Amino acid sequence: METLNERQLDRLQHDFISALHILHYHDVLDAYGHLSVRNPLMRDTFIMSRNMAPALVSGADDLITLTVDGARPTDPSNQNQLFSERFIHSEIYKQHPDVNAVVHSHCQAVLPFTINRVRLRPVIHLGGFLRPEGCPVFDTRNYEGMRLGPTHSDNSTDDGSASSDLLVKDEFLGRKLAYKFIDTKTTVVLMRGHGFTTVAPTLQTVVFRAIYTAQNVAVQKEAIMMQNAAMAVVGTFPMGADPGIHFLSKGEAAAASEMCERTVKRPWDLWVREVEVCPLYQNSA
Repeated sequence: METLNERQLDRLQHDFISALHILHYHDVLDAYGHLSVRNPLMRDTFIMSRNMAPALVSGADDLITLTVDGARPTDPSNQNQLFSERFIHSEIYKQHPDVNAVVHSHCQAVLPFTINRVRLRPVIHLGGFLRPEGCPVFDTRNYEGMRLGPTHSDNSTDDGSASSDLLVKDEFLGRKLAYKFIDTKTTVVLMRGHGFTTVAPTLQTVVFRAIYTAQNVAVQKEAIMMQNAAMAVVGTFPMGADPGIHFLSKGEAAAASEMCERTVKRPWDLWVREVEVCPLYQNSA
């Protein structure tokens, strides 16, 4: 007879695979990007899929358990099936015990905010979890030189700086990224030219945050374009009009975020059904 713990883990694995499919369905993940969840039965480990496209993960055999310390597979036979950026997840879990789920996305809609000075801030109530002052940006270029010595001189670029593929492929960079989640208000960190990472206390909430990060981006970007178009046409705003974009205040963001966490089951149930009826996605876990 299956024990309560075994049933709990089976349910988590099923929900985990559904979450991958949901993130793909909503264009947060494509062939790249990944999701993880802390193992509630052994909190010093976490679960990811093996190195494959998220939409094609279909059963428990596609999942791997890794250690928080070192991001090593608990089953050594899985060593050659790991994501190179698993250290994003392991270092966040190591530094933030309140985090139980992580999404790393290369979502195209978000990328423009990673490469210029326009801050991604909450503009819709469903984006209230975003840092009101603006999401921080992680840049591997700021850290590569800290560990590359003369033996790495062949990796330098024309301007003399250390070259990088922008990926977080070791504990050092994973730790630096995890530092960016400096407090509970920081739920999303952008990554220059790469994507974003978001964290949450539950699997369902991290999926919500990933999806609505992209939606907040779309609204903020459209508002910026509307503002610029109006300025280009009339040269100025009507007398008395506020030319700025109206972001959520700190209080509004906190209240909206709390509301969304209480109601996350509503969109989750819808999203699960969407992927259940789509023949692309299979979930036998």
